[in-house]
Amino acid sequence: MTTAPMTIAGLTIFPLKSARGMPVLSARVGSKGLLDDRSMMVVDETGCAITARAAPLLMQVRVVLDGGEVILFAPGRPPIGFRREELKPACGPVSVWGSEVSAGDAGDAVADWLCGHLERPCRLVVQDDRQPRALDIGSGGVVSLADTAPLLLASTASLKELNLYLEQPVEMDRFRPNVVVAGELPFDEDAWAEIRIGDMRFEVAGACDRCMMTTLDPASGQARQDHEPLSMLGKQRRGEDGKVYFGQFLIPHSAGRIHLGDAVEVLSRRKPVALLPGSARKVTRLPTAAAQGLQSGSRQVELTCVAVIDETNDMKTFRFVAEPSFTYSPGQFITLMPVIDGEIVRRSYTISSSPSRPLHMSVTVKRAQDGFVSCWLHENLRVGDRLQASGPNGKFHLGAAGDAKKLFLVSAGSGVTPMISILRTIADANLDRDVVYHHSARTAADMPFRDELKLLQHQLGDRLRISWNLSAKGADDAVDAPGIVHAGRFDESMAQIVCPDLSDRIAFCCGPTGFRNKVRDVCTSLAAQPALAYLEESFGADESAVDLPPIGRYSVSFQRSGKTVEGEGTTTLLALARGAGVKIQSDCEAGICGSCRCTVVTGDWRIAANAADRDRSVLSDEEKAANVVLACSTSPIGDVVVEL
Repeated sequence: MTTAPMTIAGLTIFPLKSARGMPVLSARVGSKGLLDDRSMMVVDETGCAITARAAPLLMQVRVVLDGGEVILFAPGRPPIGFRREELKPACGPVSVWGSEVSAGDAGDAVADWLCGHLERPCRLVVQDDRQPRALDIGSGGVVSLADTAPLLLASTASLKELNLYLEQPVEMDRFRPNVVVAGELPFDEDAWAEIRIGDMRFEVAGACDRCMMTTLDPASGQARQDHEPLSMLGKQRRGEDGKVYFGQFLIPHSAGRIHLGDAVEVLSRRKPVALLPGSARKVTRLPTAAAQGLQSGSRQVELTCVAVIDETNDMKTFRFVAEPSFTYSPGQFITLMPVIDGEIVRRSYTISSSPSRPLHMSVTVKRAQDGFVSCWLHENLRVGDRLQASGPNGKFHLGAAGDAKKLFLVSAGSGVTPMISILRTIADANLDRDVVYHHSARTAADMPFRDELKLLQHQLGDRLRISWNLSAKGADDAVDAPGIVHAGRFDESMAQIVCPDLSDRIAFCCGPTGFRNKVRDVCTSLAAQPALAYLEESFGADESAVDLPPIGRYSVSFQRSGKTVEGEGTTTLLALARGAGVKIQSDCEAGICGSCRCTVVTGDWRIAANAADRDRSVLSDEEKAANVVLACSTSPIGDVVVEL
């Protein structure tokens, strides 16, 4: 039973596999799917398909079809075209996911154009009908160069439900469906067996298991640092087989045409794919600039510095205008990418401004004595300078408190930055929150935002209580500052003084490791529900956003295959296995589905940065104890032997 009549809300053709889609008002349907959909692909020197998994810049390529002419567009490159009737035979066999297909080659000029954009050797091929590609699911048939089936369907209601669990909502384009349905209940499509669209009937052949492609920005190919929405799908839409699902595969019963606005009717139903119980929590939405039409979600932006403000002797606020403008949650961080000595360097800093003030975005940076980037920013960044950045990211923000009204914010050093963003948002939006804020500094000279905190305290009245402690010996606590200033280090007795009702509050902590450890111990001791009452952040960047130390040399021996690969730098066991011709199953390529399980016999390894689930939930405790790893998201260190 549906809540409203179902209709087609979107139709998209993807002529080039992994490239941008073409929204259309009407599409002809054949046995292989929508006409021209996934009819072309990029291949490497061996004829194997290259997708955005390995070449994310493919997602920047647009395709225009004009009769028999195909025109390609990409940023910073002149368009190039070719005619289908002028295709040349491919130099050798071409294949997609191990399935050999017959295809024509678009020529050297197009190959050179793509090589320049993707920065790797490649060619473009167009599927022909000399060797039809068999369909392996449902009732069978033929398929284009698509991964699995002729068509992919998704629903607006399911996406809306999915976004309830995501801090930064995602757009439908990330899932690359051909057909988008509106008007149904969330995930009702899981149980469809056969549907009618307009005058056409389709078999619903099964749920679509998702991969790391969903983490890529559909316009730029840039990966989200938080690995969403794949990470959340692993918590909420994981099947009993370990894979994560969103969308349904369709097989047409006959040829025809479908249109935007066509009615959709469910003709029969089936048992849906078995899912494990969901563990994700819905996100509390706060008033933000999103209501003014600003973009949300992680993306690459250009920042122009419009002000530099001294907060303390070693702390500066850098105020920027972002292009394009974006919104964020108070407490999240952004990754700055300045060019230093000719090299792009990435460092993450908490956004200290508030999303309630959308005309600018600020980061407040404390100069560290051995901080390469912080020193460069303090010494070199000036008004008018521009730099690239990506974000926002991070799960440490006001919305993480859910519906809790009483908060305890506690920080030290540059940990003040998410707290000032949270306080500004609470004041600007007049949120119903009761806040105790405590900051730890070495001396009075290290106390930031004193004047603004006075104004915030005046604005919020008894809804905001402020206190400080000065940890340096002999520090003068007779300071002109809002609230009470205590001498000595923060401990349990001080916590009971500054926040006697701590057990009733959600605690947010940000600061150096030692400080966070102390606050965590205090909150665990005093709070009634420690697991729910304490949230922490270091300096804005979660683990996935931190640059890990170089791995150096590695030597990986694949025991059963008798092959050894040596090299230097960070890679994954999956990449090495593929390069060595070692057969290994893989699907999501982000540490979610578990298809690439293998056992490390000897040697060290670490979880790679691409892991969307660093807890490796798909593995049992017994498997983890037996050194079973996920090859797609495991990086070898030194000498490693793998049972493959």
